[in-house]
Amino acid sequence: MRIEGGTHSYKLGILGASNIIRPALLEPARYVDDITVSAIANRTPVKAVELAHAYNIPQVAGSLEALLEMKELDAVYIALSNDLHAEWALKALAAGKHVLVEKPIALTPVEAEQLRTASAQPAAHKLVEGLMVAHHPWQQALKSIIDSGQYGQLRSLKTRITIPAKDQHTGNYRSIKSKGGGAFADLGCYWLQFVENIVGLQHVQISGQSQFDGPDGCDWTFQASLKYDSGLDAECLISFELPYRASHTLYFDQTVLTVPDFLRPLKGFYPMKIRHDLPDDRSTVQDFEPMNYYVNQLRAFAEIMDGTREAGLEYSLERVTLQARMMAVAQQAWSYR
Repeated sequence: MRIEGGTHSYKLGILGASNIIRPALLEPARYVDDITVSAIANRTPVKAVELAHAYNIPQVAGSLEALLEMKELDAVYIALSNDLHAEWALKALAAGKHVLVEKPIALTPVEAEQLRTASAQPAAHKLVEGLMVAHHPWQQALKSIIDSGQYGQLRSLKTRITIPAKDQHTGNYRSIKSKGGGAFADLGCYWLQFVENIVGLQHVQISGQSQFDGPDGCDWTFQASLKYDSGLDAECLISFELPYRASHTLYFDQTVLTVPDFLRPLKGFYPMKIRHDLPDDRSTVQDFEPMNYYVNQLRAFAEIMDGTREAGLEYSLERVTLQARMMAVAQQAWSYR
């Protein structure tokens, strides 16, 4: 790490060359002065070379391991398949790097515990899950509305995240069960992060359901719910086969609020809104200026490395465990069908 004019500047290396690299890191890095992409490595070197040429990345490491050995790097971004996230996060921490790893940070409670142990070491660097929606002010604004009681008590939450799979995700880890494939592993973390942020994940009864009829026995549509001791219900429909929709709807005593198309800022700088969702009232409650989730995330990562912002790791690991439990419930129910 170097300091220029009192501002920390971090050199970052990339592990992987998947399609997410461009929108999640390489394009956003143009807007974040505190982070410089300095190296890339991929198991198929030609892909790394292509990206290095397109984005003026100075170094292409000969292997993933070689990149971790580069002393000049302060941090790494991990964009490998889901089943490799925890493994390479552990290796990166052991190499003395800060880590931003694509969601999900881990697939199993065992992996989550390994990450917890590694991150608790005295000399451990920062470990952050790349769950970009967490870094936009609409969630905190919605929490403030709930906490204020201005619309009465919150009675239920309904989330839909349905993104049709292009070509059935053929050749993609999302269609391979052993690599963490399936809709819930890929998209369920968005729902759980949202629910955890606004109402928490304590004192809940869980359920999960799927036909597991996608490629390789993956869940192509998954329904999940949380029932709180308070009576609050949080439900989610997640799918790789239903028409596109990404929305959160909140049912209060006195109104219904929605956050429509909440994934839109993944694609660039777009405005967001919270609005009423009643037959005679669709007025806006709060507007948000155009933002890009990934730019916000990269800025947050720099602040976390600076030590001026919390990494939120324990929340990420808690979600991994809860998500694994919900998947186990669904698999058990399916086996008894």
